[in-house]
Amino acid sequence: MITATQPKPALLKRVIATLGELPVSQVGVVSTVMRMTADINTEIHKLSQVLSADQGLTARVLRMSNSPFYGRMRGVGSLNEAIMILGFYTIRSLVVATSTHAMFKRDSHGELEKDLWRHSLAVGLGARIVSRRINSRCAEEAFLAGLMHDIAILILLQRFPQEYMPVITEIRAGRESLPEVEKEILGVSHTELGAIILEQWNLPRLLVEVTRYHHDPESVPADAGKDGSGKEIARTAHVVCFADGLAKSLGYGFHQPPQVNLPEHSSAKFLGLTPDAIGQISEELSNRFAEELKLFEE
Repeated sequence: MITATQPKPALLKRVIATLGELPVSQVGVVSTVMRMTADINTEIHKLSQVLSADQGLTARVLRMSNSPFYGRMRGVGSLNEAIMILGFYTIRSLVVATSTHAMFKRDSHGELEKDLWRHSLAVGLGARIVSRRINSRCAEEAFLAGLMHDIAILILLQRFPQEYMPVITEIRAGRESLPEVEKEILGVSHTELGAIILEQWNLPRLLVEVTRYHHDPESVPADAGKDGSGKEIARTAHVVCFADGLAKSLGYGFHQPPQVNLPEHSSAKFLGLTPDAIGQISEELSNRFAEELKLFEE
């Protein structure tokens, strides 16, 4: 048993205190775009104004919207056009992916953060593919949840490396349960902490709860969604849990042992994924991950 080196309340207080030191403009844009794209009555030009306030974000969104990955047959020359052609859901995903990537581009632990970004991107893409496979209405939400599921690890690496590096050491030594190691060393897991962070950023309840339960989707309470969305939260948590194992099995992990037998994965069984379906999903993720990663190369 590893003795916890940091009482949970103190660590939580310290992490929350540092949230204001992270790229607030990025967080603010994400929160605003999430709110606006959830309203079908939002006017395109108003959403475009929000996006255009950040020149770097505008350039990346236009670059991504012109990528063959998104099926464009002709060039998209303006934000208004990109929004009209791609739709609110895709724009929202592009903005969150771009903003999240910006948060990973700090220098304190470059290689670790690069590995974590690649893992998060792979989980997001995998979650989207799986959601579409099972005909879920929450494919884009699943992508965002997968992208953000390990956000607390990023913040711990960037802001509390001395506290978090012993966790990495234990995982590299073969400890299989990351949340358990975190609780032993830090007094809190990245799942709990991530949910608190996303809640502080006023992101949707589904993202908060999927982050909280992505390692243990069976534990999602029936009343997890105050609006009656508990079942959708549980299913999306299973989607992200499986996508996490899938990403690791393809080599897109983050210092965690890969899931060896994906057909026996509890979330694969919950979602009704057959070995043939898993094989097809794996192939699609491999292809799409390679293409998507190119969009973020400078």
